[in-house]
Amino acid sequence: MQRVGFIGIGLMGKEMSRRLLEAGYPLTVWNRTKEKVDLLLKGGAQWKDSPQAVAQASDVVITMVTDSAASEEVICGTGGVLEGAHPGLMLIDMGSIAPEMSRAIAARAKTKKVPMLDAPVTGNPKVAADGKLGIMVGGPREIFDACLPLFETMGVKIIHVGEENGQGTTLKLINNLIMGIAIEAVAEALVLAAKAGIDPQKVIDITSVGGARTGAMETRGPRMIKHDFSPHFSVDNMYKDLSTALKLAEEVGVSLPATSISREMLRAVKSQGKGEMDSCIVMTAIETMANTVVAAKT
Repeated sequence: MQRVGFIGIGLMGKEMSRRLLEAGYPLTVWNRTKEKVDLLLKGGAQWKDSPQAVAQASDVVITMVTDSAASEEVICGTGGVLEGAHPGLMLIDMGSIAPEMSRAIAARAKTKKVPMLDAPVTGNPKVAADGKLGIMVGGPREIFDACLPLFETMGVKIIHVGEENGQGTTLKLINNLIMGIAIEAVAEALVLAAKAGIDPQKVIDITSVGGARTGAMETRGPRMIKHDFSPHFSVDNMYKDLSTALKLAEEVGVSLPATSISREMLRAVKSQGKGEMDSCIVMTAIETMANTVVAAKT
């Protein structure tokens, strides 16, 4: 089996790397905070002191870090993956980064003769733990085919978007655009229901069937009613992705009015110091404007 290196053992990376380890792949890991990999090490993973060392010990290196700057640093920086390049090495960046950064990193990797795939995911840590992620992949088809067994260990919906790097990350932006707008719509609907005297739970119940059914209502609605804003996908991350989507839209000449509004609502809660909370906390800003509180009636 391919020797796999995994860099970035956060909420998602922890579960994704565990799936690979349990599937029998020889796994080498690195993370800024070593304590976060203790369970993987107990399960048989090997630790290296740098991304460079991980690359030297691997056939395929997967990076799953926070943003564009972090991906660039662990791949292209001092002691990064590309400094450990060797014949046959393949690189998969699974973080949610800007498409232009995916293309830039892939171009630098190419100078080291390292082919790269950009393969961001959709799903939360529980979905990752179950191996049911959606994975969107941009890059050479032959490299996608070579890495498909790895993707199949982590996901159930795997889409090769196209041969060009950056196409996977572009599709991820589009996916998150839909989610960001849907969360805003759910927040507005629940606040309107509460202000109009309707139990917000009834909104969740009726939208479980018919054309208004959304994943945002099903996954975030109950948490909104309970005011449980513990992070699954943070305000900061959603704001970043909607901002990148708007930048892309400007480049290609597309107007995204609903996306703009959704981003502004995220900006409002960011300015209140709530950037680390789940993005569904936008509901609290709408509650304040409506002078009401969403709560299920008992």
